[in-house]
This record gives sequence, C-alpha cells and structure tokens, in this order.
Amino acid sequence: MRRAPAATRARTTSSGASKRTTCLRTAWIEGRWRAPRRRPHNARGHGDRMHANDYQRRKDAWLELSELEPAARAQRLDAIAREDAALAAALHAQFAAAGQPVALLDRASAVAGAPALPQYRVLRELGRGGMGRVWLAERRIGDAVQQVALKQILHGAWNAEDRRRFERERRILAGLAHPNIAALVDGGSDADGVPWLATAYVDGERLDRHVERAQPDLATRVRLLSKVAAAVDHAHRHLVVHRDLKPANILVDRAGEPKLLDFGIARLLGEEAITTTGSSQMTLRYAAPERVRGEGDATAVAGDVYALGVLLYELLAGASPYGDTRDQSALIAAILHDQPPAPSTRATIAGVDADLDAIVLKSLRKRAQDRYAGADAFAADLERWLAREPVEARRGERGYRARAWLRRRWAWPVAAALLLGALAYHLHALDRELDRAEAERDRAQALAGYFGELFKGARPADTERGDISARELLERSVAELHRDAHRPAATRASMLMAAGDALGYIGQSAKARDAYALAVELLRSASADPETLARALSELASHRYLAADRVAARRDVDEALALVDAGHVGDPHLPITLLQQAAMMDEEGGEIERARAGYERAIELARPLLHTREGVESYLAAQINIATWDMRENATLPQAEQRLREAIATAAREAFDDPYSLFPMRTYFARVLYDQYKLAEARAVLDPVVTEARAWYGKDDTWFGLILSHAATLAMLERRGADAIALFDEAMATQVAHDEEHPNRWAMRSDRAIASIQREEWPDAIARLEAVLAWRARSGRADGDNARFERAALAWARCRAAPDPDRRAALDEALVTSESFRGWKRWLAREWRGACGGVTAPPGR
Repeated sequence: MRRAPAATRARTTSSGASKRTTCLRTAWIEGRWRAPRRRPHNARGHGDRMHANDYQRRKDAWLELSELEPAARAQRLDAIAREDAALAAALHAQFAAAGQPVALLDRASAVAGAPALPQYRVLRELGRGGMGRVWLAERRIGDAVQQVALKQILHGAWNAEDRRRFERERRILAGLAHPNIAALVDGGSDADGVPWLATAYVDGERLDRHVERAQPDLATRVRLLSKVAAAVDHAHRHLVVHRDLKPANILVDRAGEPKLLDFGIARLLGEEAITTTGSSQMTLRYAAPERVRGEGDATAVAGDVYALGVLLYELLAGASPYGDTRDQSALIAAILHDQPPAPSTRATIAGVDADLDAIVLKSLRKRAQDRYAGADAFAADLERWLAREPVEARRGERGYRARAWLRRRWAWPVAAALLLGALAYHLHALDRELDRAEAERDRAQALAGYFGELFKGARPADTERGDISARELLERSVAELHRDAHRPAATRASMLMAAGDALGYIGQSAKARDAYALAVELLRSASADPETLARALSELASHRYLAADRVAARRDVDEALALVDAGHVGDPHLPITLLQQAAMMDEEGGEIERARAGYERAIELARPLLHTREGVESYLAAQINIATWDMRENATLPQAEQRLREAIATAAREAFDDPYSLFPMRTYFARVLYDQYKLAEARAVLDPVVTEARAWYGKDDTWFGLILSHAATLAMLERRGADAIALFDEAMATQVAHDEEHPNRWAMRSDRAIASIQREEWPDAIARLEAVLAWRARSGRADGDNARFERAALAWARCRAAPDPDRRAALDEALVTSESFRGWKRWLAREWRGACGGVTAPPGR
C-alpha cells in the first residue's frame, strides 16, 4: 500500500533562506505555498471602533489620575471635561463605582468590597484601575496554599464590551506559558456573574523603580530587557500582541527575574486594528509612530518592538527618548518626527557603546519595516551584545565586523605584524561579504519585480473571468526566463527557484523539476554561490525522485553533499536535508545499514537545533524515517510505534504546529497501530487527521488522497465495506496529477480490490487484481511482498467465487509465505487459510 507522506521536503524561498521541512523515504512531497491564513475581515461599524478607543482612553486617563494628589486630580478632571465631557463623566462614574469620591480615593479601606470566592481568602488590595481592582489572596486546594493576584472588574462600572475584553485577557493568559510571564492560575465569575481571574503573585516592584533602587550594572539591565523581549516573543508566537509594554506592566521579583503583566488590551494578530487617537501621554510615551497616526495594523508586532526599544533607552539613559515633556501635542510631534539622540549621549551608567546605540535606534525607527522583524530578533541582538559578538543592527556598516572582532577578541601581546595581517584578512572578508550582500539585494529586488510581472502578460478579461490560473502564469514565466538573456544568470536562477517552489506548492512537480534544472544549469555557468547551488540541487533531486528518476536524483544529492564536505555550506539545516535524501536512496538501493546510519547522523545534527523550527522539522523527519523502516518488519512494529509516539511528543513539547509534517506523522502512527490490529486506537488517531486534512489540503489534493487511502484501509479492516469503498474512490480521484502508470495509482487500485474482497464482490475483486498484477509485470514489479500478497488475494477471490480442488491448491500455494506479509496483510491472509468455501472468520490476534 502506498504510504502517506510523512512530511514535506526542503524548500528555498525567494530570499534564499532555506525553509527546511522533513522528508521521508516514500515520497519527497511536492511542497505547497504557505500563504498566510487570515481570518475573514469582520466588518465592524464605526461604533465598534469607538468602543475600543474609549476603553483605551478611559484606562489611560484613570491611570494618570490615580497617581495625582486629590487637588491635582480634580484640576485634571476639569481639563478633561473641557476637551471631552463624555470621557470626564465616564471617569467620574468609575471613581464612584470604586466606592470612593474622587478626592477621597486614596483613603480606601484595604479590603472593602473584596470579592468572596470559594477557596480564596483576600489578604489586601494590591492596586486598582479605572476598570477593576487587584487583590493579594490565598488560594487553598486541600492542604496546599498559594498566593495569587486576584483581579476583578468593578461591579456596575463596565459595559458589555469591557466585560468581553476582561474575559479575553483571561483566555489570552490561558494560552501563554513562559517563565517571564505571570501565569494564569484560575478564573471564573462570582455569584453576581462578574468575571475574575487569578495569576501567580509576583512579589516585586515595577521595572523602573527596581532599576532606580537597585542600580544594577549595564549587563544586568540589558539581560532584564532580553528576558522581557523573550516573553513578548512567546506571546507573538501565540498570535498575541501586548500593545501596552511599559514599566508598570513589568515587575522584577526578589530573584531579579522580570515578569510581564497586564494583557488587558492585548490583541490577537489579525484582529481589527485600533487607533491611538486620544491616548494619554502615559501610553504615548511607548507608542510607535504608526499607532499614534492610527495607520497600518495596530496589532502588528512592530509596535511591541518599538516599545521594547523605548524601555531599553530608558534603562540606559534614565530618560525618555523624547525628553521629559508632559505636553501631549509636543510628545506626539516628537514621536512622529524627531530622531532621538543616541542613548550613549545621555547615559547614566558606564559602558553604553555604539552597539547598544544601534540596537536601540534600530528598534525606534519611524517606519515599522525598518525595525527588527520581531521581538526574537531584538532579543537575539541583546544576547549578541552580552556575548560580546557583533550585533545585527550594525550589519552592512563597512569595517564594523573587523573592528568588533579586534575590540572584543584580540589579545594585547600579539605582534603588530600579525595584527595588521589579521586586520587585512578580515577587511578583505568583509568586502567579500558586502559584495555578496549587494548581489543578494539585487536578486531580491529582481524577485520582487518578477512576482509583480507575473500578471502583466495576462489579459484583464481572463483574470476577471478566472480563465487563467496560477499554474499557467508560472509556466509562462519559466518559459520567459529560459529565453531571457538580459538578466544575470544568478538572478534568473533565483527567479526560477522561486517559480519552482510555487509550482511544487500547487502540485506541478514536473514543471517544478524543469524550473530547477534550468536554475542549476545557470548557477553552474555563473560560478554562483555554492550554498545556493547546493540548495537548488537538493530541490531538483526531490522532484526527480518523485518522477522515479532515481539515478539523476542521487547524482544531484551527491554533488550537493560534496559542496557541504568542502565547507561551502553555512546553513546547518541543509546538510541534514541532504543526508536524509541520500539515506532514502541508500535504503531503496538495499543499503539498509548505510541508510540507517544516515538517518541517525541526521538526528545527531538536528538535536542541538531543536530550539529552531527547522531543527524540530529535521529531527522529526529523521526519527520518522527510521520508524517507517521499522514498520517494514512485523517484529519491529512495536519499536516503530514507540519511536512515533516519541516524535509526536517532541512536536507537542516544542509547540511545533506545521500541518505539512504533523498530518503525515499522525497518519503513519495510525498505520503502525492498525498494522498491529489496534484498530480502535488507530481510528481515534486517524479520524481527526482526515477531518483536519480535508480542510487544510482541499478535497482534490494528491497528498490528502494518500491520507484518505489509509482511512479506507482502516475502514476495510473494520469491515465497514461501504465506507472503505467510498474512501478509496475519493482517494483515487485525487491522483489525477500522476500519470496512468504511477505507483500511487496502482497501490490504491490494489487496496480497492481488497475492499471488494471484504464485501465478497468476487468478480470485481478478480478483475481489479488481475489488472494490478498485469501492471506489476510490465513495470518490473512482479516480485516482492506486495505482489505475493496480491497473488494470494487473487487466489482467494477465485476460490471463493467458484470453489474447487485446483483453486484451493492454488490458494494454499499462494499462502505458503503469508507469515512474511507485512502488517495488516499478514492478519488478513490468516483468514484465507483453510477451506475457501466457508464464511471467513475474524483474524487471529
């Protein structure tokens, strides 16, 4: 039976960065373009947007007022009333709902109005805001007591929209688990239906006050922000943008560990953006220019990166990048137009150097696309600074890497001649790096233009009617690139690789193979970057393997591995891809020990990279490759099951969620279960896979068809004959991308014939099996376990259709080697022993 793909192959993006995905022996899956999946736009009215703004403004105004003395508070409320009477009235109502007149708020009782909740004992109030109060409480479960911060909205102070936001904060916290984020402990609603949540209590002080009191050294300050950035990145990876990063929302505990708090205005990526018009200076102080203008996507991670830059600036310089103005209009103008001075010019602590200046100023750039791509990149540069390594913020600065190396690594006793020689060498290497960066930039610009030009040749009438497809546009572009003699060869090769990726993603492997073959030819002729050539060879080998051109595929892989061995490949993931491709071919060629050694070597190389997505993909691929080999022998099926369980556990532990890898991996797990006749457990695994894969791949996808074929086999073994036939027919309908002689088609036809046997449709089964065996004879596949099983199945069907001594003898002869049949086929063959004229019995266990 044709096995479902266990994962996708290595892919190369238009930028040249390798996106490593797993590959298995049975197929190097034709990749798919991973277009961003956006939720449909929820068309909201203007009123909804104003609700969001009102919430932001009320919260900011409350926080500002609560820090003022009573007289100053009343004066500020009068000023707000002159600008926005509705906002002032709402603030008065919220102060009243807190149980105190505005002027007497600071004399509130410590526990007045505390919530009464089962298992909780309120100790004292920790703080309050315009929307709620926070209490220190004890949570008792049995004999265990835990201190928590208990947060509840004010009774009667919030509208339905505010209540929804509070409940969303609880859901957001439930999805986050990071050592530098205050963890959600519990949540619910009280007897009056008012929601509350409890987080782990952080016994500490806000970030700015901690720094002012403890006066930590420079490295400690940078390390604090690096940990905060890691927490923000964790939220981003869970599709949550904080949107309110400031010292009050970061507590430093007694151990010196920062904890990120208050996700009350956090937003999920892709939700409707909220403008910042009207925000108070407290929020503006950390607001990115695009949020101040109300432009772009207010949920984009770039806003959080900007806020991290402001926080770092304040830790280094002891002041805001835009001075200490309290005038809101002046602050807005500064954020939008002023270039902050380097923090080193204002530093209150020694050691703030040009590298830290570059990190801060990169994160504070006015245009979001000019900042760090994410909080992870910001944190990575801080870690580089801490390790005294060159920082990415200064990449491209002529001579920087050489100077950084000399400043941080060079030993004073080294002779002057050696110093000059090393400097010359590193400057030469830098020049080569700059030349390469310039070439990459040119190729990137050409690629950007290429994808824009794809549609120029299409008539508007065709695109409006849907008469032209992505496949046609891509094929047309490959033909044009073949004829194009004006662009440099390396640039044309990059475009062809991008087109090959896209063609592979939409299932056009043959066309993708042609594009990659031409790209390899151009790269060789141009003496291009060896790493790019190695990557292109890997892709070409992948498509040649799919086309059963094993000799050429192996030649491509060997050439790429030679480039790796020569030290020309810096990407640590590409060698793992190539090792697995070579191992697959070794295995197919019967060199089993060499193949297994290749997979084990891939695991060894991937294990240190588990902190990266590509590393997890590579690790899982190698583990599953070995497991699928163990699945070939009945005696090692338990080992395969254990290895697959471990692979699935690793994916869960690393929060790895790539469907292109997980769907096939779970499908293989179901296969190893039903091969051991653990049918109920297999179905529990496979049914959700089919449902999810149908939505992900689409009903006509080739690889979804392979998953369906596994579901059909399981249904057949469970004697759900009608379900099995329907699933097999649906699976075979997905294989139209393969030619008539492709093994996938015939493997499914073989299994479909067994489904007819299970339904005792003997003539249909006989006709199907005879056709399959005829194909095996003409394609040189007449030997092997699958062919022997099919001959036994044909003998069984003939004997059942018209029992006689000769047919019983033929069946006995066909079943002589049945104990060597693999997996479920062995169990089924056991039913066929004995007289073929009676009713079949359930297989033995």
